[in-house]
Amino acid sequence: MEETIILIVGAGPTGLSLAVNLGRMNIKTVILEKELQITEDPRGIAIAGEAVRISYQLGIGKDLVSKIGSDTGKLCFHNKTFRNPPFMSFDLTRDLLQQSVSNAVNQFQPNYERTLRGALEALSSCDIRVGCEVVDRVEEEASVVVQYLDEKGMKREIRTAWLVGADGKRGIVRKKFLEPEGIRQEVGLYDHVSTWIAANFDISIPSPSTHPDFPLWKLGYSPEDVFRLFWPAGFHFCNDIKRPSVSGRFGPESVRFWRHEYSVEPEDNLDDPEGHLWEQFGPWLEIPGSSISRTLSGTNVTYPRDCIKITRCRPFTFSTKVVNRWFSRRTLLIGDAAHVFPPFGGQGIASGIRDAQALSWRLALLTQLPVPPSVHEKILTGWAHERRQVCDHATKSTKVNGDITNQRSVVMSFLFRSVMRVIWCVPFLVRRFTQSAMADTFRYQDCEGAFALRERGGGWKLPQIWIQRDGSDPELSDAVFISSMARLALVVIVKEDEEVDSEGIADMIGKSALPAGILTNESITLLQLDKGKAARPEEKVSQQKYFPCTREDLLAQGINPVNGYDETTVRKRIGKRAKYVILRPDFYIHSIARDEKEFLENVQEVSRYFQ
Repeated sequence: MEETIILIVGAGPTGLSLAVNLGRMNIKTVILEKELQITEDPRGIAIAGEAVRISYQLGIGKDLVSKIGSDTGKLCFHNKTFRNPPFMSFDLTRDLLQQSVSNAVNQFQPNYERTLRGALEALSSCDIRVGCEVVDRVEEEASVVVQYLDEKGMKREIRTAWLVGADGKRGIVRKKFLEPEGIRQEVGLYDHVSTWIAANFDISIPSPSTHPDFPLWKLGYSPEDVFRLFWPAGFHFCNDIKRPSVSGRFGPESVRFWRHEYSVEPEDNLDDPEGHLWEQFGPWLEIPGSSISRTLSGTNVTYPRDCIKITRCRPFTFSTKVVNRWFSRRTLLIGDAAHVFPPFGGQGIASGIRDAQALSWRLALLTQLPVPPSVHEKILTGWAHERRQVCDHATKSTKVNGDITNQRSVVMSFLFRSVMRVIWCVPFLVRRFTQSAMADTFRYQDCEGAFALRERGGGWKLPQIWIQRDGSDPELSDAVFISSMARLALVVIVKEDEEVDSEGIADMIGKSALPAGILTNESITLLQLDKGKAARPEEKVSQQKYFPCTREDLLAQGINPVNGYDETTVRKRIGKRAKYVILRPDFYIHSIARDEKEFLENVQEVSRYFQ
């Protein structure tokens, strides 16, 4: 019988993300995907928050805003339609999440999946099989046997150490295999169920040759000017007490895709969804001529209907749900198979990508360390509790956007808009409000199986900055600190004139009874947070210190950092007295030590965790 270490069911963004991470650690992985081709009808359109940072870790970050999507830019909240000026808007181009890359990307999902599949092709340990339908599973003591029908309809069997269901909310792994064992999706932090219409548009631009009678040519408008006028940049949440909606661009800038979603009301007749769509959205594409020019007073300027192609228009019902258990023995759930969100926070795909990253390094440890089943259970229990915390945090942020958009009270809507308009007239208040609403304040709480020492500064995400070693080009710190997803990282904070004995640090680690390979000499990075003297010629490359790059440093070397980039965020997060930072492969801090004594105590806690 064929064997693999990891078997993933489902080749959407979540399953592919997990496979790429596993493949980069050279862990034998097979993906079974039911469909023969990538679905070209995009569902989720946002890669938000930490998922952008993870995409860089997956090796596809540079493609995010070139081939896959474009930066979201601004998040705008309007009364009724985006034709009305926003009463509240958030500038997402600033480094609010302290990750030195975009906060959010409006992506074209098929391109995201294609790029991940391209990354998989370079990984010899990974094999994706399309047209394969999983039909049965048998749990054994130390493995799982899965039956599936291949592309030709032939029944096949494969034995795997771990089975991961990334096959969506209706996928077979949860619905057929785990629900009989009591694992099911339940209402999350709040109960929300509603039906909306989701429409995608593929927009072309009119020109003087194709639409000679269009009135804006006489005013000097170019085709691009017309597009920007009718299809405003950013993403728009529109509060209408009768019919809330969300609307905005997605995909790379080389194309002109638009998503429009609006609520379905009890009196609606959806026998003709496209006709219903035009009834609701058509008026949004009419602009009073007087708002453009006096010469157009008394007329409406309408975007040509023949320049708009509807590629998707269908109702969908969404809710807020999360599984009551994330795994059963050697079968695990990630992505939509484990949780679903309303479309108000861009959390659907992003949460699946986070699930995959958090699981990948734990699966690496489970497959490489000779630990008993009790430790398997501890590691996966910790993973499951952490995922629930992240889901709850994402649900809260989604609920805020949803509550604003879906407010049905005339009085409450008016009062909220009025207060926000006042706040948005005061730049200082805007900055404070934006920081409060958008900054990353999440920290893992203590839980069963937790792999972070909160009493030693653990549970926070380490900010990402640009760093540089003497004689080398600037690099994003994640790529330097986390050289392998299969082990922990150690960042040693050094002073300008401090003599650092890397071999001595490695000796300390060697005497701590850690599982083999979990923290090695290759895991150590020396970071001098106060930039001073360059490395001495006699220093070994491994002993040379990295320095944070300032904005000026980066600009001088042809790198344009994100707005609000701050090289001091690492220092602010770990504190001035930090000396040794043990870092997990998912950017989160396990522990911080001020001296060797605390460091050895923290290392002993790591060792004890795997016993």
